Amino acid sequence: MRLLLPDAAIGVLLLAVIVVASRQNGRLRSARVRACGWLLVAVPLPLAVCLHLAVRLPLVLDQATFLAGVVAFAVGAVLILGDEETDWRREREEDTPPWWPAFERELRLYESSERRRRIHA
Repeated sequence: MRLLLPDAAIGVLLLAVIVVASRQNGRLRSARVRACGWLLVAVPLPLAVCLHLAVRLPLVLDQATFLAGVVAFAVGAVLILGDEETDWRREREEDTPPWWPAFERELRLYESSERRRRIHA
């Protein structure tokens, strides 16, 4: 219970790292690097929590495993987030098809001629 405040502060710091990592447009990372990131997110921190719940470790060792899990989680989040390939915030820039301007021009001509025809009918 003595370490509740430092652990909470570390948790807030971890969230800040995740937010910063998700806002950066990183370079394209290989599948191996992303897989390593997912392993760092999925294994160390949950393992530290399971050890804390299942085994009565000395306080220093318990805190060290928690801190190591948090650091691994943060590194994994940085490796996963901010990747150009998985950036869901950016819209894909699609080039305008070459036929589109001509299509719009013809559509406007058709609409205006239809309006004139209805008005004069």
